Amino acid sequence: MRKVIAALFVLILLAGTALAERDWSQVMTMPTDEQLAQEGTARSPYIAFFPAFYDGMTAYAMDFRTDDDPIGTYVCPVVFNINTSQMGEKYTRIWTDYSEQVSGYFGFQVLADGRKVVIMSLWNAFCEDENGNVEEIKAKVLIPDWMEGAEFNPDNNGEGSFIQCIYEYDWETGKDYRFVLEQSTGENGTTLFSLFLMEPDGEYQTEMFRFDSGLTDVWIENPCGFLENFWEDAAAWPRTMEIWNIRGRMMSTGEWENAETISFTINGSIDVDNYEGSWNLGQDDDSIWMITSGVPGLCEGPENLDDYPIPATESGVPN
Repeated sequence: MRKVIAALFVLILLAGTALAERDWSQVMTMPTDEQLAQEGTARSPYIAFFPAFYDGMTAYAMDFRTDDDPIGTYVCPVVFNINTSQMGEKYTRIWTDYSEQVSGYFGFQVLADGRKVVIMSLWNAFCEDENGNVEEIKAKVLIPDWMEGAEFNPDNNGEGSFIQCIYEYDWETGKDYRFVLEQSTGENGTTLFSLFLMEPDGEYQTEMFRFDSGLTDVWIENPCGFLENFWEDAAAWPRTMEIWNIRGRMMSTGEWENAETISFTINGSIDVDNYEGSWNLGQDDDSIWMITSGVPGLCEGPENLDDYPIPATESGVPN
């Protein structure tokens, strides 16, 4: 009986940590049916966010959710850079054919046909030694073990060469999720990156992805994320995202630390001058929140995009 009472008490406490439902009409006027029927702009404004971390990490975690996810929605809670400086003893330069920084990402997408998927990618690393010899290191997908990663290159993708794994996953709107990105060392000494997805109330924890990066002595740094619309016909429809409890396991100490502030860019992280429409973002006691639509004039976003305090109801290891 004591165990049952204790378990119920824990469940009650955990249930109380769930994010309260937000009234999005308080921060943006919702588009009318006529506005939604119009083609609008090519895409809605692109919101990127950058938690303030000042050290490299061996793990990174965040709680997040979306309440509105029309087709073409991409909720990307993490894009992470991979610090390869320790590989400098063997190589004089390491880069990708998309940028000078090796990186990866994870997120939720809603495809044009309404299917919901999870996606993770790691860029190929090009490594040049002192003699000018270049080695291309490609990641391998270990989990899920029932599918291999698809290979992309500049000929069939505008983002360069990378390995991508994508599959259907029926994630829910209005539901709190937590991801934990964690690195480890594989049997061959290379760095593995695992992405765990869980509900913050502890109902389940699933290793959604595990990639063998093929790299050694690397770590996570400069994480960011974004909310975007990639399907033109659905640009007018609002899409939302909320984030909180952002923390990392520091490379220097092995301890988990919370990020205290976060900054934003609007249309600043992709090669466009401006996606027209409406956007808003802010912070309250519960979360950092953001909303975007391709319909102009629905709201006025804040002028300041820097140093918003990040709500955190937890610290330490993200169980």
